[in-house]
Amino acid sequence: MHETQVLNLLDIPRSTFKEWSNPSHKKHKLYLLLKHIDAKFAESNITQKAPKRIMVILNRNIKQEEHFNDNEIFKLFSKKSYAKLTARERVAFAKIVRECEERDLNELFNEDVVSREAFLHLLGASPLAPSKIQL
Repeated sequence: MHETQVLNLLDIPRSTFKEWSNPSHKKHKLYLLLKHIDAKFAESNITQKAPKRIMVILNRNIKQEEHFNDNEIFKLFSKKSYAKLTARERVAFAKIVRECEERDLNELFNEDVVSREAFLHLLGASPLAPSKIQL
């Protein structure tokens, strides 16, 4: 990969990557790996994707410019508390709870988007609590 590709992919400062290029630096082997790996291969291995069916459910009946993306879904489920969700994240969570079937939720769990326990924790703290869903 070119230096610019590494910086964009990992979101690190150029100075950090330059430090890693020093053979005595602890992360020099990582620097060498990054310099010699194919950019498309690296990106495909670290880009997280939410299940397609979940994304279809979330994005139906909304404007193209307001569509949810994979990063937003992973960010939503990285939060430990329902109270810390943004208004947009609450909309996405509500759509998931109300419109997804059990198999869709299991796909979220199986593809490591969120653990069952973390999902149930968010659900329990939400106003959407388990009247509809049985997991």
